[in-house]
Amino acid sequence: HALPGRGQRMTWMLTTTAAVVDLRCTRLDSIRILDIAHALSLCNRYHGHTSRPYSVAQHSLLVADIMERDLRVHQPLALLAGLLHDAHEAYTGDLSTPMKQIIGSAWRVEENRIAAHVHARFGVGLASSAWAGVIKQADLMALALERRDLLPDTGPAWPLLQGITLPECAHISGTEGMEWQDWRQAFLDRFAEVNVAVQHKQGAAA
Repeated sequence: HALPGRGQRMTWMLTTTAAVVDLRCTRLDSIRILDIAHALSLCNRYHGHTSRPYSVAQHSLLVADIMERDLRVHQPLALLAGLLHDAHEAYTGDLSTPMKQIIGSAWRVEENRIAAHVHARFGVGLASSAWAGVIKQADLMALALERRDLLPDTGPAWPLLQGITLPECAHISGTEGMEWQDWRQAFLDRFAEVNVAVQHKQGAAA
C-alpha cells in the first residue's frame, strides 16, 4: 500500500488485525471477519445513549435470531446476510439515522459502496438484495425492542416503528455478565455456525 505522507489526504484505516483498509478502493482481502466482530462489539448503538452498553454486534445477533425464530427464515445464506447487515459499520461507524438524513445522499452512496464490498467478501451480495425486505423487518423489530428496553420511555414516537410488532422474546436477553469480548466471540461463533451451513448447502447442491 502506498500510504499518504504528511499533508496528504488519509483515506485508509488500520484495523485490529493490522489490515490496512483503504476506504476509497476497498480490497476484499483486507476485509476480515475478526476485524468486523471486534469493531462491532466495541461500537455502541444509539451513540451510547442507552441504559447499558449495547453494541452493534449484539444488535446483529438479535436481527439474525429474529429472522430465524420470529420470521421462520432457515436458509443459511439469508441468515448470514442478516448477521452481516451492519458489518460495514466496522469501517464506517454507526452513524445515527438523524445524522444520515442530514447528510443525505452523499452518506448513502459511500455507505452502500462499502457495504457492497463487505457483502462481496462474504458472498452475501445477492442474498442481501433478495432478502432485503425480511432483513429490514427483523431490523425494525429489533429496533422496537431496543427502543422499549434501552432508551427512555419519554419523547415522541419513532414514525418508522409504526405498525412494527415486537419479537417473541420478552426482552433483550443475555446481557447480564456479558463483556464486549463475549459479544465478539458470540458474533464469531454465530458467523462460523451459519457459514458452515452455507458451505454445506452449497456443497450438497454442487
